[in-house]
Amino acid sequence: MPIYEYYCPICAGRFRHLARRIDAPAPPCPRCGTVEVERLIAAANVVRSNAHHERQLHETATQVNADDPRAIARFLQDSGRLSDAEGVYGSPAYRELLARRAEGATDADVTDLVDDLTTSMRASEASQMAGAVVFTDRVENRMLAEGPPEDHEHVPTGTTGTEPDRATHTRRRVAKDLGWG
Repeated sequence: MPIYEYYCPICAGRFRHLARRIDAPAPPCPRCGTVEVERLIAAANVVRSNAHHERQLHETATQVNADDPRAIARFLQDSGRLSDAEGVYGSPAYRELLARRAEGATDADVTDLVDDLTTSMRASEASQMAGAVVFTDRVENRMLAEGPPEDHEHVPTGTTGTEPDRATHTRRRVAKDLGWG
């Protein structure tokens, strides 16, 4: 279903309309109600997959001279990947580091920023404790798991099985309710 853009010459308004068909008649103007509207030619919005954008970023990155800190910094600034970054990579210190490197600053010129970034990268005591709790829960859950249910059937790799439901893996597997959700 296409979205068309229309112009009303009576009230000089523009509006969009989701048409049910390509040859659908023009809708009335939502402001003044006239049916004498003109369909405009609008730019198409091409939506590309995330994989396309990743390939494009990779192709651009391969053209950057890895031995030139200025080129690397300019690439990181221009790639747009840091616009919504969080944590260390979204910090003002990191953005300042890239800006200085893009201008030609040496390692000695940015030591103050590197020290700030190193300090912010160290995990706080609370985050270390939270990570330990999550890890402990995962280990505990694995230790409490009792393995596959008794009626679980497994067809070894490379065999097809003789029964039709074994060959097509259509038998429903039943798992013990562990009360996790």
